[in-house]
Amino acid sequence: NIAPPDLKYGLGLAPLMEGGLWQIITICAIGAFSSWALREVEICRKLGMGYHVPFAFSVAILVYVTLVVVRPVLLGAWGHGFPYGIFSHLDWVSNVGYQYLHFHYNPAHMIAVTFFFTTTLALALHGSLILSATNPKKGEPVKTAEHENTFFRDFIGYPIGTLGIHRLGLFLALSAGFWSAVCIVISGPFWTKSWPEWWGWWLDLPIWR
Repeated sequence: NIAPPDLKYGLGLAPLMEGGLWQIITICAIGAFSSWALREVEICRKLGMGYHVPFAFSVAILVYVTLVVVRPVLLGAWGHGFPYGIFSHLDWVSNVGYQYLHFHYNPAHMIAVTFFFTTTLALALHGSLILSATNPKKGEPVKTAEHENTFFRDFIGYPIGTLGIHRLGLFLALSAGFWSAVCIVISGPFWTKSWPEWWGWWLDLPIWR
């Protein structure tokens, strides 16, 4: 377990064994992630392809930087970053959730989770379609993209297509990461109460009166 500095150190440098190691690791991690993203850009340029991969990886970097830099800076102490360790990290997630009573009432968290599950659903539908098309029953021919499109046109009314499903999967996955960053950065710097209280406006709608 590599814990962040105590809150008393604020945004200053901490002694090596009292959070300084966490600060060094964080700097090295951001440098490593960023350099790898730039390496991906270089590879994409050499292959003459789009920058989808480094852009997607950059969203993951954004989430990490939000957790260990942006949110702690907004709260005024590096101690608000998460510790590096399996169980200590899980404890941090649990503790932060309880600080806001019911973290799943966080609207941005709801959106993020929705995108996570929708990503899983969309790509599961895509994967199962590919398997069913390329693994027909004995004696039957392998199905083509036309068969796949026909199936989804009949099933949900619209075939998104081979390229479309991958673009949709990318959009859903990146949206999940983006809203994950939003849900944690607004917890504390912009909302300090329990998240169920945020929904008071819903109870005050004229329709309920």
